This record gives sequence, structure tokens and C-alpha cells, in this order.
Amino acid sequence: MHESNRILKILVIDDNESNLLLARSILQKSHPDFEILTSLSGKAGIEIAQQHTPQTILLDIFMPEMDGYETCRVLKSLPETSSIPVLMISADGQNAETRLDGLKAGADAIMSKPFRREEFVALVNVMLRIKKAEDTLRKQNQELEIYIKKQIKEFNFSEERFLQISGFALEFIWEIDSMGLVTYISPIIDTVLGYKDEEITNKMCFFPLSSESKKQPFVKFRKGNMKLDHAFKNEQLIFRHRSGEKVWLSASGFPLFNKANELIGYRGICQDISVRVRAEKSLQKSLEKIKEYQAKLKRLNSELSITEERERRKIAEFLHDGISQILSLANIKLSAIPPSDQNLKAAQTINESIELINNAISQTRSLTYDLSPPILYELGLIPAIKWKLEQIETKYGISTILKSEVEKIKIDTDVRILVFRIIAELLNNVIKHANASLIKIDISIEQKILYISVVDNGKGFNFRKIVKSMSQSGFGLFSVKERLDSISGTLNFESGEFTGTKAVVQIPV
Repeated sequence: MHESNRILKILVIDDNESNLLLARSILQKSHPDFEILTSLSGKAGIEIAQQHTPQTILLDIFMPEMDGYETCRVLKSLPETSSIPVLMISADGQNAETRLDGLKAGADAIMSKPFRREEFVALVNVMLRIKKAEDTLRKQNQELEIYIKKQIKEFNFSEERFLQISGFALEFIWEIDSMGLVTYISPIIDTVLGYKDEEITNKMCFFPLSSESKKQPFVKFRKGNMKLDHAFKNEQLIFRHRSGEKVWLSASGFPLFNKANELIGYRGICQDISVRVRAEKSLQKSLEKIKEYQAKLKRLNSELSITEERERRKIAEFLHDGISQILSLANIKLSAIPPSDQNLKAAQTINESIELINNAISQTRSLTYDLSPPILYELGLIPAIKWKLEQIETKYGISTILKSEVEKIKIDTDVRILVFRIIAELLNNVIKHANASLIKIDISIEQKILYISVVDNGKGFNFRKIVKSMSQSGFGLFSVKERLDSISGTLNFESGEFTGTKAVVQIPV
């Protein structure tokens, strides 16, 4: 069935039903002419793709049994699905290793989640354009190969047939001598380039094969692409229409030899590929715009982090200077009431109130430090890390070691705060997931790179599972990597089952 007469389809593969519902909802609004297919597993998704051959496939990476990488490899290996563009979607999409693994598996693009609706729709449109362009190109190439084979066979039978076919072909056929001078060109050249065949034959060079040629070259062939005495196929040439407009042609040809095995010229065929080339250029511009948009999102994310920290500090200062002061004053006033002025019941109530106020003061102070530790602003990063480790020892009974080759790290305030938040998040993940009894932090600077490693002796983790669970939290590994990207930093893990975990942060200073 012709593509225009069949229902076009988009397949979404994700083991999370909520994600499938969200994708379906967005795509039904943005692409009402498409049928949206869904699958909860890679294996079932492959079967659906083979049966329905959708225009594009949206594929989650981290799935049980068969993950997105394996699913993509299978799809790209099957003849029915190998040409379908695959857009991988993952919470770890900004990770360079994840993106590289996805591209190695055959994905055409990688997208991070959570994503903006506009970005999601734009990338789906890019995949659909790629599929349409590839289908058109594949069809044209197949037709061209078939046609050239047919023409070569026909040429061997009869020169008359050669002339007849060339006169009615949609592509123009040409023949040149050893100097590049056009000795024959089919009349269809008038439709393609606006020239009559008699204006070119024996008057223009198709492309010069010799520096001795004094004829004006009809087209400038790309240097180095053509090898004398060899056939060539699908070489891209840029012609000028009589009107001055650029015309892109795909040229294929083969050498002609005399009985003495001397090169006497070339014979071949050209096909107008201007529409395809313009479509490819338009696609490239669209991809560049998407990259610019992603860069803007990263900058906005960085600004949001800075604004968030400023608001944290404002709230912490309000708690410390406002509420804590009021509670302390109330505590002083209640404590100052002479016991002689109190009856037994009133004295008991006052003591209970003082105890409650002291608890409130303690909790307010703790909340103030959690929101924005004053020690981070007043003494710097290393004292703040020491304070955080002391908190962990007191609250969770986990032994800690801090080893630093530098006493003071000179970095901007915003970067210092961001680094502290990242370390705090890594420590929180150790507490939640590792079941460790020892945490060690090493800090060093080498060749203007700040290295911070957080090592624990816990049970280690399955990287895919922990990435998925952390991406659903507030800060999480995904947010850590986003914030590191904004300051050209990196985060890498070394972990194995029951061998502990080592997280290494690298930041230029």
C-alpha cells in the first residue's frame, strides 16, 4: 500500500505505564493523523514494530529483561525495522557514556527526561523527517541502480535504443570524450537545467579531465572524488541552471575504452537531487536550533540553581534572625519568672513550655544549617564538608575520614555552594542505599582540576536501578550531572556488587 494511503504510526516503548500515557497524550495532540502504538517491553515492542512498521520509535533505555540498548540493536538488525529512526529517551540522557552507548546501539538521537513538551514534539518531527528523507533517498537509489543496469544492458545491444531511451528518460544521460567535452547529452537537459542539447554538445565540457582542455567546464567536479579509468557512483555535483539557480545532481558513470584499452571517455547518467539536498540542509538547521535550545535550557537550569540557593539563604537568615530570636526571647522571659510567683500547676506548665521552646530552637537551628550552612559562607568548602561528616557520624553512626591536600579552595561563591550541594547529595545516597560503615572523602587539585572522591565500603549498587530511582527524587543524580555540566564538571562512578562505591567529581578551577 502506498504511504499516502496507509495509516502512519508512531511506536512508544517504555516499561512505565505513566510515561506511555504521557507520550500518547502529547503525540495525539501534536500528530493527530498518526496512530500511536505503545508497548511495555522491548520484546513486545520489536514484534509490534515488525508487524506495523511505524514511521519512528520512541524507546526508553532502562527497562527490565531487555533494555533499550539491546532492543535498539535488534530493531536495527531486522530488515523490516532497520530503517526506522529510533529516538532514545532516558533520565540519564545527558551522560556522555549513555549517549555514546545509545548511538553505538543504533539510535538516531538521544533525549533526556524530564523533557519539555515543545522539545519532545520537535525531536519527534525530526525523526519523522529523517524517515521520510531516507525512504525517498532509498527509493531513488534503488530506481537509479535498476535504471543504470538496464541502460548499460540496452547500450550494449543498440545505439538506436540508447538514443530513444535517453530522449524519454526522466534523468539526463551524457557522454564525454577523454578531455571532458560533451559528445552527447539527452534532450531532458532542457527540463533539468534550461539548456538545449545542441547548446552543449561539442561546445562545453561536462567536467575537465585534462588541464589542456580549453573549453569552459560545464560543471566543477569536486576535487579528488573522481578516479580516472574507474567507474563512479552517486557523486554529488553542483550545476547552475540557465536562470542562475543552483541545481544539485547525483552523477554515476563508467569509463569507455577503445580496442587498445585506451580511455576514450565516459558515459553516465545524472539525477536531480535538489529537493533532497535542500531537505537535508533544512534538517541540519533544525538540529542546530534544537542544540541551541538545549544550551539555553542548561543556562536556565544553572541560573535556577543559583536563585534556589539564594532563596535558601534568605529563609535560613529569617529562621535564624527572626524566629530563633523570638523563641529565645520567649524562653528567657519564661525562665525569668520567680518560682515564688508560681503555683504548682503554673510552674509545671511553664517548665513544659520552656522545654517545647528549647526543642523548637534546636529544630530551627538544625533547619537553618540544613538550608544554608553559615560555615560554608564564613569558613569555606572544606570546613563545611567537615561539619557535614560530623553530622553523619553523630546522626547515623557511620565513621568518616576527610583527606585534603589543600587547606583552602579558591572558587566563586556560587560554584562553592554548588560543589557542597553535590557532595551532600552523594553522601545522602550513600546513607540511603549503601548500608556502609565507613565514608572517605579525598580532595586534591591537579593541573587546575579539582578532584573530589566520595568512597564508601557499602554493598555497591546496580547502576541502572540506582539511576532510575535517583532520577525520580528532587536533586538526584540527573540534577547533579545537569549542574556539573553548567560549570564544565563531570561525575563518574566505580562500583560493583559488594565492593563499595567510588564517586569522582572533577571541576575546573
